Amino acid sequence: MLALLLPAMLAVHAMAKLDLQVPDQPVVALHGNDVTLNCSFNQAGSFNLSDVSVFWQLTDTKRSVHGFWMEQDQLTEQAEGYTNRTSLFPAELTKGNASLLLQRVVVADEGSYTCFVRVQEYNSAALLLQVAAPYSKPEVTLEPESNLRPGDELALTCVAYGGYPKANVIWQDGSGQNLTDNITTSVVANEQGLFTMTSVLTVMLEPNSSFNCRLINPLLSEERSIFVTVTGW
Repeated sequence: MLALLLPAMLAVHAMAKLDLQVPDQPVVALHGNDVTLNCSFNQAGSFNLSDVSVFWQLTDTKRSVHGFWMEQDQLTEQAEGYTNRTSLFPAELTKGNASLLLQRVVVADEGSYTCFVRVQEYNSAALLLQVAAPYSKPEVTLEPESNLRPGDELALTCVAYGGYPKANVIWQDGSGQNLTDNITTSVVANEQGLFTMTSVLTVMLEPNSSFNCRLINPLLSEERSIFVTVTGW
Protein backbone atom coordinates (compact mmCIF):
# COMPACT_ATOMS: atom_id res chain seq x y z
CA MET A 1 0.00 0.00 0.00
CA LEU A 2 2.83 2.38 0.87
CA ALA A 3 4.45 1.89 -2.52
CA LEU A 4 1.19 3.01 -4.12
CA LEU A 5 0.56 5.86 -1.71
CA LEU A 6 3.76 7.85 -2.10
CA PRO A 7 3.59 8.18 -5.90
CA ALA A 8 -0.02 9.27 -5.51
CA MET A 9 1.03 11.87 -2.96
CA LEU A 10 3.72 13.11 -5.32
CA ALA A 11 1.51 13.16 -8.41
CA VAL A 12 0.55 16.82 -8.13
CA HIS A 13 1.48 19.90 -10.11
CA ALA A 14 4.92 21.23 -9.32
CA MET A 15 3.52 24.55 -8.14
CA ALA A 16 0.81 22.99 -5.94
CA LYS A 17 2.71 23.00 -2.67
CA LEU A 18 1.17 22.88 0.78
CA ASP A 19 2.52 25.41 3.29
CA LEU A 20 4.38 23.10 5.70
CA GLN A 21 6.45 24.02 8.77
CA VAL A 22 8.87 22.01 10.88
CA PRO A 23 11.50 23.25 13.38
CA ASP A 24 14.63 24.76 11.84
CA GLN A 25 16.78 23.80 14.83
CA PRO A 26 17.41 20.22 15.99
CA VAL A 27 14.85 18.80 18.41
CA VAL A 28 16.58 17.51 21.57
CA ALA A 29 14.86 14.66 23.41
CA LEU A 30 15.83 13.06 26.71
CA HIS A 31 16.52 9.35 26.59
CA GLY A 32 13.54 7.44 27.96
CA ASN A 33 11.15 10.40 27.64
CA ASP A 34 8.53 11.19 25.02
CA VAL A 35 9.03 13.83 22.35
CA THR A 36 6.75 15.55 19.85
CA LEU A 37 8.18 16.16 16.38
CA ASN A 38 6.26 19.23 15.30
CA CYS A 39 4.89 19.44 11.76
CA SER A 40 2.11 21.88 10.87
CA PHE A 41 0.43 22.88 7.63
CA ASN A 42 -1.86 25.56 6.25
CA GLN A 43 -4.46 24.49 3.72
CA ALA A 44 -6.52 27.06 1.83
CA GLY A 45 -10.19 26.24 2.07
CA SER A 46 -12.06 23.75 4.22
CA PHE A 47 -11.34 20.02 4.25
CA ASN A 48 -12.30 16.86 6.11
CA LEU A 49 -10.20 14.26 7.89
CA SER A 50 -10.80 11.91 4.96
CA ASP A 51 -8.90 14.39 2.76
CA VAL A 52 -5.71 14.19 4.87
CA SER A 53 -2.77 11.85 4.27
CA VAL A 54 0.27 12.00 6.56
CA PHE A 55 3.42 9.95 6.32
CA TRP A 56 6.50 10.13 8.53
CA GLN A 57 9.69 8.38 7.45
CA LEU A 58 13.40 8.30 8.21
CA THR A 59 14.97 10.72 5.77
CA ASP A 60 18.12 8.72 4.99
CA THR A 61 16.83 5.16 4.83
CA LYS A 62 13.24 5.96 3.73
CA ARG A 63 11.92 3.51 6.33
CA SER A 64 8.36 4.10 7.48
CA VAL A 65 7.85 5.54 10.96
CA HIS A 66 4.11 6.27 10.88
CA GLY A 67 1.39 6.52 8.25
CA PHE A 68 -2.16 7.89 8.34
CA TRP A 69 -4.74 8.01 5.57
CA MET A 70 -8.37 7.00 5.02
CA GLU A 71 -9.00 8.42 8.52
CA GLN A 72 -6.87 5.81 10.30
CA ASP A 73 -3.31 4.82 11.14
CA GLN A 74 -1.54 2.74 8.51
CA LEU A 75 1.27 0.84 10.22
CA THR A 76 1.73 -2.39 8.27
CA GLU A 77 5.08 -1.22 6.91
CA GLN A 78 6.26 0.54 10.06
CA ALA A 79 9.98 0.04 10.67
CA GLU A 80 11.03 -2.36 13.40
CA GLY A 81 11.69 -0.54 16.65
CA TYR A 82 8.81 1.94 16.37
CA THR A 83 6.00 -0.49 17.21
CA ASN A 84 3.64 0.90 19.87
CA ARG A 85 5.77 4.04 20.21
CA THR A 86 4.31 6.42 17.61
CA SER A 87 1.04 8.29 17.22
CA LEU A 88 -0.40 11.37 15.57
CA PHE A 89 -3.03 13.73 16.96
CA PRO A 90 -6.08 12.81 14.82
CA ALA A 91 -8.35 15.42 16.40
CA GLU A 92 -5.80 18.07 15.45
CA LEU A 93 -5.24 17.02 11.83
CA THR A 94 -8.08 19.15 10.45
CA LYS A 95 -6.52 22.08 12.34
CA GLY A 96 -3.23 21.62 10.48
CA ASN A 97 -1.32 19.61 13.10
CA ALA A 98 0.51 16.63 11.58
CA SER A 99 2.98 16.28 14.47
CA LEU A 100 4.34 12.90 15.52
CA LEU A 101 4.50 11.75 19.13
CA LEU A 102 7.45 9.41 19.69
CA GLN A 103 7.40 7.65 23.03
CA ARG A 104 10.23 6.26 25.16
CA VAL A 105 13.02 7.76 23.09
CA VAL A 106 16.18 5.68 22.63
CA VAL A 107 19.58 6.56 21.19
CA ALA A 108 18.77 4.65 17.98
CA ASP A 109 15.95 7.15 17.29
CA GLU A 110 18.46 9.91 16.61
CA GLY A 111 18.48 11.18 13.03
CA SER A 112 16.51 13.05 10.38
CA TYR A 113 12.74 12.59 10.01
CA THR A 114 10.65 13.70 7.04
CA CYS A 115 7.02 14.74 7.40
CA PHE A 116 4.86 14.29 4.26
CA VAL A 117 1.37 15.82 4.17
CA ARG A 118 -1.22 15.82 1.44
CA VAL A 119 -4.65 17.43 1.49
CA GLN A 120 -5.52 18.80 -1.92
CA GLU A 121 -1.90 19.83 -2.23
CA TYR A 122 1.27 18.13 -1.08
CA ASN A 123 4.56 19.02 0.60
CA SER A 124 7.28 17.52 2.76
CA ALA A 125 9.88 18.83 5.20
CA ALA A 126 12.62 17.27 7.32
CA LEU A 127 13.75 17.90 10.88
CA LEU A 128 16.62 16.57 12.99
CA LEU A 129 16.12 14.68 16.25
CA GLN A 130 19.01 14.53 18.71
CA VAL A 131 19.00 12.38 21.83
CA ALA A 132 20.57 13.37 25.13
CA ALA A 133 21.03 11.72 28.53
CA PRO A 134 22.66 13.23 31.63
CA TYR A 135 25.80 11.63 33.03
CA SER A 136 26.06 10.36 36.58
CA LYS A 137 28.16 12.27 39.08
CA PRO A 138 31.80 11.41 38.31
CA GLU A 139 33.83 9.14 40.57
CA VAL A 140 37.62 9.43 40.97
CA THR A 141 40.08 6.71 41.94
CA LEU A 142 43.87 6.97 42.49
CA GLU A 143 46.77 4.79 41.42
CA PRO A 144 48.66 4.21 43.64
CA GLU A 145 46.14 4.64 46.44
CA SER A 146 48.58 4.96 49.35
CA ASN A 147 52.18 5.71 50.36
CA LEU A 148 52.20 8.75 48.14
CA ARG A 149 55.14 11.12 48.28
CA PRO A 150 55.75 14.45 46.53
CA GLY A 151 57.32 13.82 43.16
CA ASP A 152 55.57 10.49 42.66
CA GLU A 153 53.71 9.92 39.42
CA LEU A 154 49.99 9.76 40.13
CA ALA A 155 47.18 8.54 37.88
CA LEU A 156 43.68 9.81 38.63
CA THR A 157 40.80 8.01 36.90
CA CYS A 158 37.50 9.85 36.54
CA VAL A 159 34.45 7.80 35.49
CA ALA A 160 30.86 8.85 34.72
CA TYR A 161 28.03 6.63 33.51
CA GLY A 162 24.85 6.59 31.45
CA GLY A 163 25.21 9.77 29.40
CA TYR A 164 24.79 10.78 25.77
CA PRO A 165 26.28 12.17 23.58
CA LYS A 166 30.01 12.12 24.28
CA ALA A 167 30.85 14.70 26.93
CA ASN A 168 33.66 17.22 26.91
CA VAL A 169 36.08 16.31 29.72
CA ILE A 170 38.12 19.02 31.40
CA TRP A 171 40.68 18.50 34.16
CA GLN A 172 41.87 21.46 36.24
CA ASP A 173 44.15 21.88 39.22
CA GLY A 174 43.18 23.69 42.41
CA SER A 175 43.99 27.08 40.89
CA GLY A 176 41.85 26.43 37.82
CA GLN A 177 44.75 25.73 35.45
CA ASN A 178 43.78 23.45 32.58
CA LEU A 179 45.44 20.02 32.72
CA THR A 180 43.59 18.50 29.78
CA ASP A 181 46.78 17.99 27.75
CA ASN A 182 47.79 15.29 30.24
CA ILE A 183 44.69 13.10 29.95
CA THR A 184 43.56 10.00 28.08
CA THR A 185 39.82 9.62 27.61
CA SER A 186 37.85 6.59 26.42
CA VAL A 187 34.17 6.02 25.67
CA VAL A 188 32.26 2.72 25.86
CA ALA A 189 28.59 2.30 24.90
CA ASN A 190 26.23 -0.03 26.74
CA GLU A 191 23.40 -2.05 25.17
CA GLN A 192 21.17 1.06 25.17
CA GLY A 193 23.79 3.14 23.38
CA LEU A 194 24.50 5.24 26.48
CA PHE A 195 28.12 6.04 27.26
CA THR A 196 30.51 5.37 30.09
CA MET A 197 33.30 7.94 29.91
CA THR A 198 36.65 7.21 31.54
CA SER A 199 39.34 9.88 31.71
CA VAL A 200 42.80 9.31 33.19
CA LEU A 201 44.99 12.22 34.30
CA THR A 202 48.70 11.56 34.92
CA VAL A 203 50.59 14.13 37.05
CA MET A 204 53.57 14.53 39.36
CA LEU A 205 52.30 14.79 42.93
CA GLU A 206 53.00 17.90 44.96
CA PRO A 207 52.68 18.09 48.80
CA ASN A 208 49.03 19.13 48.54
CA SER A 209 47.39 18.78 45.16
CA SER A 210 43.78 19.44 44.19
CA PHE A 211 42.10 18.32 40.99
CA ASN A 212 38.72 18.95 39.41
CA CYS A 213 37.25 16.55 36.84
CA ARG A 214 34.44 18.18 34.82
CA LEU A 215 32.16 16.56 32.23
CA ILE A 216 30.03 18.86 30.09
CA ASN A 217 27.16 17.45 28.04
CA PRO A 218 27.09 19.61 24.87
CA LEU A 219 23.39 19.06 24.13
CA LEU A 220 22.10 19.65 27.66
CA SER A 221 24.66 22.34 28.57
CA GLU A 222 24.86 20.37 31.79
CA GLU A 223 27.98 19.86 33.89
CA ARG A 224 28.93 17.08 36.28
CA SER A 225 32.11 17.51 38.32
CA ILE A 226 34.09 16.19 41.26
CA PHE A 227 36.85 17.93 43.22
CA VAL A 228 39.51 15.89 45.02
CA THR A 229 42.54 16.75 47.13
CA VAL A 230 45.54 14.42 47.30
CA THR A 231 48.15 14.78 50.07
CA GLY A 232 51.69 13.47 49.69
CA TRP A 233 53.98 12.91 52.62
